[in-house]
Amino acid sequence: MTDRNTILIDRIEERLQALSMSDRKASMAAVGKPDMIRDIRRGRQPIGARLSALAGVLETSVEYLQGASDQLGGSQADSSSIRALVPRPQDMLLDIPVYGTALGSESEYGDQADGLVAIEQTDLNTSEVVDRFRRPPNLMNRRDVYGLYVAGDSMEPAYEAGRGILVDPKKPPSSRDYVVVYLRNRDDSDGAAGVLIKRLVRRSGSYIELEQYNPAAVFRLDSRLYREVHRVMPWDEAFGM
Repeated sequence: MTDRNTILIDRIEERLQALSMSDRKASMAAVGKPDMIRDIRRGRQPIGARLSALAGVLETSVEYLQGASDQLGGSQADSSSIRALVPRPQDMLLDIPVYGTALGSESEYGDQADGLVAIEQTDLNTSEVVDRFRRPPNLMNRRDVYGLYVAGDSMEPAYEAGRGILVDPKKPPSSRDYVVVYLRNRDDSDGAAGVLIKRLVRRSGSYIELEQYNPAAVFRLDSRLYREVHRVMPWDEAFGM
């Protein structure tokens, strides 16, 4: 972890303690999701708008959090204006459906380096709504977007088991996007489907190439074996940041 990350984490921790605020509470107040500070502690750098919102919640400035200034800054008025950039969770509709998922059986696919490799599969039931996510303003007209909870650890550290993701079924995914691939290997009449939650490497008319992190593998899936590929929408995009 770089010195820059260490300073950021230390100063966030300092402000959390001064305000008697938890990681979760500050993250929710800043961006409407509970994992922002946890991700920072793991080395992920937040984009500017999200860090500005967090600085406002912590009643300081981005410069102070990043170590560029030793002046605490962040007046109450400044904090309020920054927080206003991100809607409060209670102001967002709780209506994005989250479909049921469970860890499925492993399937073997051809890996570029080692022949066949075991690939983690997820069981998805689109007829079972298990939760609702709050709808960011950027998605007010996107009633097709849905949510899932990641099952299994094959995509850690990008997506840990139990982490919520948004899925966009309309916008075609690009290389390096995370995707949900719907397989053809089962009857989907009751809403049940086998899916792969992976990273897209490339796609052609005859196959799709995907990456899995644990165990590390890049593998190809013949186009006859899948029916749809939906893009995982980053939360930053959902909030228009």
